Amino acid sequence: MALYKGKRFTYWQLPIFCSLALGTSVATAQTALPKEVNELKPRCEQMMRDIRDEKVDDIIKGYHPMMQQWQDGKRARKWANHSINGYKRKADGVELLDFLVFKPESSGFLEMSTNLKGNYPNAKRVLSINYSFKFKKQNGQYRMGGARCVLFEENGQWYFEDDLPF
Repeated sequence: MALYKGKRFTYWQLPIFCSLALGTSVATAQTALPKEVNELKPRCEQMMRDIRDEKVDDIIKGYHPMMQQWQDGKRARKWANHSINGYKRKADGVELLDFLVFKPESSGFLEMSTNLKGNYPNAKRVLSINYSFKFKKQNGQYRMGGARCVLFEENGQWYFEDDLPF
């Protein structure tokens, strides 16, 4: 064991300092998130449950009203079904939502895409809430990947972007 000399750490103090520093950096990362992430995260998770449960009408309610009315809702229904099928492919018979892990370090505001600006000219901000997953498929192979909810703000309301999490 090293002796305490001046302001230097002894060897036994180093693990304590490292764990304190790590705990502080994790807490800082959590508090550095935009407040909108924490506010919209439950909504994103509800959307993922609706996708799992194949509640197409509930999924469509999360879209912008213009998207809900586009071609009498056919396009919104198409995107909802596309996401349901994507969930089934990724889940491969496993309860995928049990394996989702929130990724605060990669969640936050995004640049607005040209497509989004064109479709929704009054949109102000875009927010991404990211998740990752890793699980063992029924055939024994591991599947790793991610899912994300992308929402945009227009006139104080948040709507899901056309491309849903899965």
